[in-house]
Amino acid sequence: MSRWIIVSNRLPFSLAGSPDKKTQKIKQSSGGLVTAINGIKTKNEIRWIGSLAPGINENHIKNFKSKKNVSFSYPVISEELYDAYYNGFCNDVLWPLLHYETDLIQYKKENYDAYVKVNRIFAQHIAKVAKKNDVIWINDFHLFMTPQFIKEINPSLKVGFFLHVPFPSSELYRELPCRKELLEALLYSDLIGFHDFSYLRHLSSAAYNVLGYESSLLDIETPRQSVKLGVYPVSIDTQDFMNKAVSKKTSSIIEEYQLKKGRQRKILGVDRLDYSKGIPHKLKAFKKFLEDNPQMVGKVQLTQIAVPSRTEVPEYIKLRHEVERLVSEINGKFSKINYIPVKYIFDSVSVFELMALYRSSDVLFITSKRDGMNLVCLEYIVAQDARNPGVVLLSEYAGASSTLSHATLINPMNIGETANKLGQALNQSLSERKKNHQVMLDYLKGYTATDWARAFITHLERDVNQRVSSALCLDKAEERKKIIKKNKNGSKVLLLDFDGTLSPIQEKPDQVKLSIKIRRLLKSLSEENETEVVIVTGRDKNFIVKQLKGLKVYIACEHGASFYDYKNNKWRQLAASKNKPWLKDAKRIFEQYERRTPNSFVEEKEFALCWHYRQSPNDFAEFQARKLLLDLGITLAHEPVTVSRGKKIVEVKSLEANKGYFTDWFLERYVDSQAKIIAMGDDRTDEDMFKALERRGETIKIGHSESSYAKFYLSDQDLVEKFLEELV
Repeated sequence: MSRWIIVSNRLPFSLAGSPDKKTQKIKQSSGGLVTAINGIKTKNEIRWIGSLAPGINENHIKNFKSKKNVSFSYPVISEELYDAYYNGFCNDVLWPLLHYETDLIQYKKENYDAYVKVNRIFAQHIAKVAKKNDVIWINDFHLFMTPQFIKEINPSLKVGFFLHVPFPSSELYRELPCRKELLEALLYSDLIGFHDFSYLRHLSSAAYNVLGYESSLLDIETPRQSVKLGVYPVSIDTQDFMNKAVSKKTSSIIEEYQLKKGRQRKILGVDRLDYSKGIPHKLKAFKKFLEDNPQMVGKVQLTQIAVPSRTEVPEYIKLRHEVERLVSEINGKFSKINYIPVKYIFDSVSVFELMALYRSSDVLFITSKRDGMNLVCLEYIVAQDARNPGVVLLSEYAGASSTLSHATLINPMNIGETANKLGQALNQSLSERKKNHQVMLDYLKGYTATDWARAFITHLERDVNQRVSSALCLDKAEERKKIIKKNKNGSKVLLLDFDGTLSPIQEKPDQVKLSIKIRRLLKSLSEENETEVVIVTGRDKNFIVKQLKGLKVYIACEHGASFYDYKNNKWRQLAASKNKPWLKDAKRIFEQYERRTPNSFVEEKEFALCWHYRQSPNDFAEFQARKLLLDLGITLAHEPVTVSRGKKIVEVKSLEANKGYFTDWFLERYVDSQAKIIAMGDDRTDEDMFKALERRGETIKIGHSESSYAKFYLSDQDLVEKFLEELV
């Protein structure tokens, strides 16, 4: 059984007990990645790797009692080297770059060199610890270069990388002096995961613009391999937060500080004091709201928790001064004897105090300029009283905006619009609040931090490397002649796809029509002695019969579910029985995507399962649909099913509607073992046919693909006509 090696900048520990005690111990962190991994029920051994935080030493790690299948280790990094790597490069270069604050970048070559060195030290330690078949999961931008250094030591190790922050537009990323080195190193990963679909798009764009690597939605082709990409939005330990929200401790805090919802409306902001969080924008919007709505002065209060961060850094000192100036300005202008419009707390609060604030606030106000995900809004939702829930006012630049379909989205850069939406949030009706809250709560109940971690590690454990095609190009006439000469004599069978092969793809399917020239060529081929033509298509019976009327050809429509024998003038249904051994696996996969995608649902039919996502967030759901197709294709590849995608649905049918299965069936019953076979097709469904013919016949892909089973390819559909003409 493979081990899971989880790698992060720091080991998940902090010191417990008073600093003046000699017996100070360490405790394991209770949030984020740790909670997610610990929630997975697995027999796999788990090894955590990360650097040691100040004050934690080797004896602490040795004496820490962990679960039987969990262990910890760390690379040795000097304090001086770590400071240059972490503060000098991670915080002063990568953090502002990834959060679109390029003016704040302070690039120094010596700090970049330290970053490279620390990443190499991590890789050496990982390679030393890792065994054959281990799965390595590297977390976040601190370790962008570690995948390359691992693969240089041991190319066989499987490496996944998850980015917990945004990946910026390629135009911004190109400003980085070491842009090629970082990106190239990252693309040694086998799987790269993101919170949000836009981050994936930006990485793909950067790979092309910076390195010239082509990409599709699900992978990037490098000279070494095909790198898989995926979107796995992080979540929280939903039940734990729900329990804390209704605990006696939370209730006592609400009572003690008189935090119950009442006549005065309460707005809450909870942010780390970082320039990416947009706290000044929030304060300006709140000020604008009070100016535009003087009747609300005295009736609404903003509580802003600003958790201290990097308090010694000039940019953060400047930010704190700006925030405190804005707070003073608002309070000075709108305060009354018994009213302070902004309650500002420059400190962290306990989890139970936070729960009390969540439950007593009418609006959660998030104005992030850029935010990888933002878990505060998820915590707020699950902490609410469902009988009188609050509203989430959420920046569209936070990753959570792609999954929280019923949050009120804002552009924090537009102060006036944000102020207006704040008013709308405060006036939202109870019925609308309850409806919106229930949808988002149901999502978070069904998709937790553990589901997130399990999804990523499960996909990483699989064989993520694509088959690399060695197909030869047939665009030149002399190359086509070699194939034709080889198959000239004796009986032959032509298996031909329709859309994209015999006829070009059209925007509207009903516009597709067989050309007069192709029809004439098919007629000539079908009338030749010892030649049989088989049209293998995903089209339905009614459409394809009209297109091929008058031609003596076999027809397999709906990918082989229905077959027409022209010699006997007879149709046959090649449908599977009611026994559905594939149902359990398919249902499990569908339910994962249902939990992961808001407002989606699974419909079970007599011979099919169907996943609907018409009401889901568009970009995110479209990506999930493509990923679902891939997952189903892998899991059900050898089952008698057809996986298809329609308008806002993905469906698995209990039919032998698979071109590969049909090809095997047809060859066994209709084709002499000595007959020569030529197959042509252009899309994923034709790959099943090509795979079935791997050891027999000539297979030709229309359009080049690095992952095709075809032996040859024609780069354009127009060349099909030339090939058939030369074959006649």
